[in-house]
Amino acid sequence: MSERSESEMVSTSGDHSSGLVWHIQRVRADSVESVDDQVIIEEPLEVVVNGQSVAVLMRLPGWEKELATGFCVSEGYVRGVDDVLLVHHCGQGLPAPGPAGEEAGGSRNRVELWVTPEGFRPPARPDVVRLIRSGCGAADVAALGETLPRVTGDLRVAAEVLLGLGQALREGQQAHHSAGGTHAAGLFTATGELAVVAEDIGRHNALDKVIGYCLLRRIPLADKVLVTTGRASYEMALKAVRAGIPIVATISAPTSLAVQLAEDRELTLIGYLRGGRMNVYTHSRRVMT
Repeated sequence: MSERSESEMVSTSGDHSSGLVWHIQRVRADSVESVDDQVIIEEPLEVVVNGQSVAVLMRLPGWEKELATGFCVSEGYVRGVDDVLLVHHCGQGLPAPGPAGEEAGGSRNRVELWVTPEGFRPPARPDVVRLIRSGCGAADVAALGETLPRVTGDLRVAAEVLLGLGQALREGQQAHHSAGGTHAAGLFTATGELAVVAEDIGRHNALDKVIGYCLLRRIPLADKVLVTTGRASYEMALKAVRAGIPIVATISAPTSLAVQLAEDRELTLIGYLRGGRMNVYTHSRRVMT
C-alpha cells in the first residue's frame, strides 16, 4: 500500500484517457458538420473476495484497486481495511489501467481482494453476483435495520468554506470537462483544501474510489468533508456512515431515506450546495455560521 501526502490533490482523471473518440454528425439549426467527439468510456469490473465473486460494477476505468476496496468496505463485505491482506488488479497488478505502453492482452476488468477469514462478510446469496449499473446503486433498503456505527467525528467547518466547495469540485472534474457524462466525489479538509477527487459514470463508484484511495493509504476520513454530484440517496449516505465521514454535501438534492438515515446516525447532510447557498438537513452543529 503506497503513501502519498494528504495535502497533495490527486485525481482519477489523470490516470487514463476517459473518452473514446467517435465520429459524429453535429447538427444545429442552420448547419451540419462531421467532427470527432469523445464518448465517456464504460466497462465492467468484477470484484472477487477470497475467491468469491461479489459484484460486477459498470464503471469508468481507473483506480480499480481503490474502487474495489472502497466498494467492499462501504457495502459491508469487508469489515475494514485492516482485514485486507492483498488487492490484485488482474492482468497488471497496477493501481489503475492505461499508462503509456500498456499491453492490450492483460485484463483490466477484474480485481481480487484477499482478506482475513473473520473480516469477510459474504453476500446473503453467494450464488448471485450483483450487477451494479452506472445509473443507480444496489443497497438494500432492508439494511436500514442493520447495526450501523454512529458518526462520532467532531469536525466543524465554516459555512463560507463549505459554500466554496461545489465550485472547487467542478474545477477538478477533468473527465467531465473533456467528455462529459461523469459524476464526481471529492474529499476536502476543514479549511477547504481538496485532498482527492474521483470521477466515474456512477456517483456511487466515484464515492467508493475516494474512500478506497484513503483507506489504502491510511488517510483519515473522520476529518474530511465529502462533496458529490448527483442526488444524495440512501445508499450514498450509508456508504459515508460506514466510512466514518462526518459531513456529506451534494450540489443536488437529498432523498427522504438519506435524510432519515443521516439524522439517526448523526451524519451532517447538506444539499443544493450551489449558487452561494446550501440547505443543512441534519446535525447542523458541524456547520459554523
